[in-house]
Amino acid sequence: MESYLAEHPDHLVATAYLGSLHAMYAGASHFPWIKLKHATTASAMLDGAHERWLEGANPESSEEMYPGELEILLLRGVAYANFPAFLGKTGIARNCLEKAEKHPAFAAIPAPYQALAFAHLAVMCNRAGEGSLAHSYLEHGMVADEETTSTIWRGR
Repeated sequence: MESYLAEHPDHLVATAYLGSLHAMYAGASHFPWIKLKHATTASAMLDGAHERWLEGANPESSEEMYPGELEILLLRGVAYANFPAFLGKTGIARNCLEKAEKHPAFAAIPAPYQALAFAHLAVMCNRAGEGSLAHSYLEHGMVADEETTSTIWRGR
């Protein structure tokens, strides 16, 4: 991935995927300084891809299966939903996943990815004391993919 980005530094979706990978590395690391290093790298890449997309630096590509905007929103939202609350990314996660859910192409993405978004939204709403909204997102997630939704919900 990094060699691809070296050749295509303006590929914002690839940048977001690499940022998401760093977020996973942060979650899997045992040492706090390694976790923080990967979380910082993930944030820089995910935020940079998102900001550049909003600025219009979004070259159209026929090789992408789903709209780049939707992929960036989902990658950023899910990555930040998994960050510890003290890093202050929960609001960004929720905003990205709510925008992704409203995106016209959201219904066309595979059901497990829809469930991932709905389940994380349900968890965040539940933590925010918004029980009825959490329940609604949880129901949508269960319809999309019960196993994915249950796994995220139980891990909250």
